[in-house]
Amino acid sequence: MKLDTPLSHIDKQKLYETSVNVCFNQMIATKGIKTFGKEAVAAMFAEYKQLNDKNVFGRFDKRNLTKDLKRNALRAVNLIKRKRCGKLKGRTCAKGAPQRTYVPKEQASSPTLRVESLMALILINAFEKRDVAIFDVPGAYLFANLDDKFALLKIEGDFVKIMCNVSPDFVEDIVYENEKPVLYVQILKALYGMVESALLLYSLYIEVLLKNGFRLNPVDKCVANKIIDGK
Repeated sequence: MKLDTPLSHIDKQKLYETSVNVCFNQMIATKGIKTFGKEAVAAMFAEYKQLNDKNVFGRFDKRNLTKDLKRNALRAVNLIKRKRCGKLKGRTCAKGAPQRTYVPKEQASSPTLRVESLMALILINAFEKRDVAIFDVPGAYLFANLDDKFALLKIEGDFVKIMCNVSPDFVEDIVYENEKPVLYVQILKALYGMVESALLLYSLYIEVLLKNGFRLNPVDKCVANKIIDGK
């Protein structure tokens, strides 16, 4: 094919599939920005805007930073992935591995559905010809508050600029480490990557179900039932 030959629909599809394959697995956002340019920057801006709109981060006075607080701060991990629909998606998580040294296991483990429960539900639904619905909660973890827990997130480099463009108030909190901008923010919600986030979401979810008349199954805490009109 000559270089000046117009791309056919098939050629464009191949280019798209190549782009998807390059980013099929999540990549570090810095690499994503080098690969996809402004599109990746826009994706990360959208992600930080979502976090800001959901009040995930709170300001922390840099004058109160101590060596211990800096050492225990969780590092922000920024990722880029192209979704099946073709849209580039940004994701900001916390590197929660250090928490395993000081967060008790009972505070970092969420119940999960038993295989036997899943199979029983499938059989009952099929036998009784029940209507089945599946739903997703966008940014689910971010609905759960940390409450009395305290944690700082360390945002570095270009992502400090993105955060400050989203919310200019954070500009006053920037510090410099090795001549690079760093922003320490207080985590107020169950951010992805924190070891306790899954349990916090589970607790919130169960609280909502119970308030709406559901009862937890005594055998499996991930199954809830509600009687409506005798059924």
